[in-house]
Amino acid sequence: MTIIQTLKYTLRTFLVLKKERVDPWWARLLVGSVLGLSVAMALMGLSVFLMGSDAQGWMASSLRTNLLLGLCAACTMMFMLRGFELLLPGAKLDALSARPDWRAAAVVSVLLIAGMAVGVRLGYVLLGYPYSLNLWNKLSGVPLVQLKFLIFALFIVAANWIWWLLRAKENALAQQAAESQLRMLQAQIEPHFLFNTLANVQSLIAIDAPRAQLMLESFTDYLRASLGQMRASDSTLDVELETAHNYLQLMQIRMGDRLRFSIDVSEQARKAVLPPLLLQPLVENAVHHGLEPKLEGGTVRLFADVKDGQLNIRIDDDGLGLHHSRRPARLGSGVALANIRARLHTRYGAQASLELAALEEGTRSSLTLPYSGSQAFKQDSAETAVKAGYRQALIGKSR
Repeated sequence: MTIIQTLKYTLRTFLVLKKERVDPWWARLLVGSVLGLSVAMALMGLSVFLMGSDAQGWMASSLRTNLLLGLCAACTMMFMLRGFELLLPGAKLDALSARPDWRAAAVVSVLLIAGMAVGVRLGYVLLGYPYSLNLWNKLSGVPLVQLKFLIFALFIVAANWIWWLLRAKENALAQQAAESQLRMLQAQIEPHFLFNTLANVQSLIAIDAPRAQLMLESFTDYLRASLGQMRASDSTLDVELETAHNYLQLMQIRMGDRLRFSIDVSEQARKAVLPPLLLQPLVENAVHHGLEPKLEGGTVRLFADVKDGQLNIRIDDDGLGLHHSRRPARLGSGVALANIRARLHTRYGAQASLELAALEEGTRSSLTLPYSGSQAFKQDSAETAVKAGYRQALIGKSR
């Protein structure tokens, strides 16, 4: 970023509580100093208005003093904010900043008022007035100082409250735009999955009609259970794993013993909330690009756990590797990966990633995203009923 862009970013995020800051210290110091000097000049203008005819001489004699006090107040306010950010645990700090109510604004206002009071006292000490460390005596002895302190405190509260309201409105608009983009990207992945599965059924009809019929019946049941998930804005890893499990069972009808799979996921990871249809395209790629072109087939292994607040998902296959000469290059094969990366970036920014790596035998797809538990996640009752009916249908078939 250029210097101007850096200063604009610092000004926009100056009152946002963050554990890790990307803006440099000099930018925060410069922005804080400008704000402190501006407030000092505004208070001097107020004093001139209240003092009347005696104001000109006072303003000339006290200009340097008030500017120094403004700089000291700005520095201590920044130190107060940064100290609070460093002392409070990251999870609590993020939760406080993300709350859609007045609490973050109130905390910041208290910190700024305390920083201003301490900074002004320290400024008087630098000017050679150590008695001014007694703030209560200073305020109780001079009515004009009391009035200026009260006005400054009210100014901080009002300015911080207005800024918080504008930020909340901006965040709401950004969230609406992100949700719209996610729905658009999700709509792109649905026909990609459906067309690929229908192509599998079509290719099986010519060589094994009874198995094609069984596959079509299973596919119909599978769609009935998963269409609700496709249209949902959120899912859980447990639901995603069930969808992947059903898909792999569906493909086993076509590939028989050439396809094997295993799922090893912790209970905590199963509760993770994430966008729907993240796993499905990766499992599909493992089957179609890795295992299907391999004569002896192979195994798909799904792993997931939670570590340091991150959900880590791995999908391994021991099929043809990324650079194998026999690995098929189907038209549109990169659509799913690009779609997943775009959806992750829209929702999580740089906190999430999708990586592909070649194994000694096969390929690994790794998904990393922030962990969010599913305590507040509630599935639609109709979808739950459909899935329960689908489980009963599977049990009936197995019998």
